[in-house]
Amino acid sequence: MSPRVTPRPVRVVLVGVVAPTRTALEIPVAALVARGAEVRALLHTLPEARVLEGLGLHGHRRLVLTRSSRAEQTRLPVRRVLDAVSYRVLRLLDRRSSTGVRAFRAARRDPRSRAILRDADVLVALDRVAVYPVWRLARVRRTPAFYGVPAALRHLDTAAPAGPLAAGARRTTGREAGQGVSG
Repeated sequence: MSPRVTPRPVRVVLVGVVAPTRTALEIPVAALVARGAEVRALLHTLPEARVLEGLGLHGHRRLVLTRSSRAEQTRLPVRRVLDAVSYRVLRLLDRRSSTGVRAFRAARRDPRSRAILRDADVLVALDRVAVYPVWRLARVRRTPAFYGVPAALRHLDTAAPAGPLAAGARRTTGREAGQGVSG
């Protein structure tokens, strides 16, 4: 008799550019957790620490443009110089870029944020400024992306009850679930 394998919970990543308030996060996160989702947050502007305490988040990360971690691991001076130059160029570009573009660049450059996004089953934009980074990040891995938690909740309700990684399960796109981020 084979051991019973429980499917892993759906991993939902909330992406926000504008600092959210506690009331803006409390009810949506509770609704996502009640549906069995594992919720993480990537926020460009972190609110006060007490806002994120006790919400049921499985982790949160601030989206900040960082230096490449690969350059620190190598001893090649050329690699370090190239990383320093690319970092400075991105910093100069960020001065003229919108907040959404800055959040997208920060998410793509940070290895921990990339790991969170790689494991995500659903991406949710918390505010209108976060629609651009969520749309760009969803295109990379063809992850369902939504603007607002109600649309993500509808998607989770219509998803297959066997879990997102069940054999033969078909992933629904944002358009099929309604109110997806189009582009």
